[in-house]
Amino acid sequence: MPKVYLKNFCAKDGSIAVLDKTRNRVFSTGLEAVAVEKNFYTVDGLEDPYCWEKAYAESVEPMMSVLLPKIISRVHVLVQTGHCIINKDEKSQLALIMVMQLLRGKQSRAYEKKLFDELLPSTIEKAKKKFGPLTDEQQKRLDTFGTDPQFFKQISMGLTWDIERLTRYTNILMWHDFVFYHICGDMEFVTSDNPVMFINSNTANAQPFANGLARKTTLIYYPLSPKLLLCAIHPNAFFQFFSDKDGCLCRLDATKEESFIASMNRKQRAQCHNQVFALTQTTLEKIKL
Repeated sequence: MPKVYLKNFCAKDGSIAVLDKTRNRVFSTGLEAVAVEKNFYTVDGLEDPYCWEKAYAESVEPMMSVLLPKIISRVHVLVQTGHCIINKDEKSQLALIMVMQLLRGKQSRAYEKKLFDELLPSTIEKAKKKFGPLTDEQQKRLDTFGTDPQFFKQISMGLTWDIERLTRYTNILMWHDFVFYHICGDMEFVTSDNPVMFINSNTANAQPFANGLARKTTLIYYPLSPKLLLCAIHPNAFFQFFSDKDGCLCRLDATKEESFIASMNRKQRAQCHNQVFALTQTTLEKIKL
């Protein structure tokens, strides 16, 4: 998880509240101690094993560090419901940030590994039929593909940074209507180690990869701060009700919208990999099982 993102959920002393889902334990700590897995993006055998990590640090994260605080700062008492708070270029950047966040996490890595394990045997068999019997050396090399974690990681990172794929997903997200929900009151939104959340508007199912990006029934949520939540809505959903609200702010009364806010927080807990983050421990205590 990018620290430049989680920083928006930190207290003034730099601490952040954490719910460890595995242990069902709530605590506060510094950013250095959370959402970190050593060598998650490192690929041994490359000329520069840290090239992917550097790519995030030099391109995506600087964009996040500028854009997200800028958007958050625009939401204050003088800004009314219905006011547009982002321009087209900023929407494009925000869409790319969401796509990159979706693809870079442990949930995506696990899903890609599942597909890799399922498809590799049939792919090898097709190669044998097309190119004929394999030599012992070729067979040994193919067997290595299925057991070498570095080989899979290299494929995974290559897919994550595939420009054509990133552009396609970003463009799909761009034609959604972006609505920014802002809490007025004491409640707050949480985020997680899988913050870009897809929810089926009919079934309320938030299972990762169960809801397609382009489906009309899919609502995409991305918490930007404890008070601000982005919702990306298909342009044809809800009889195009949100078509004139793209980029606009929507105020939420914490008292009247308590059930919606609480539901968003429970969904973040349910669909995350292991950790949920918040400004205060009190909010996380409410979503412990």
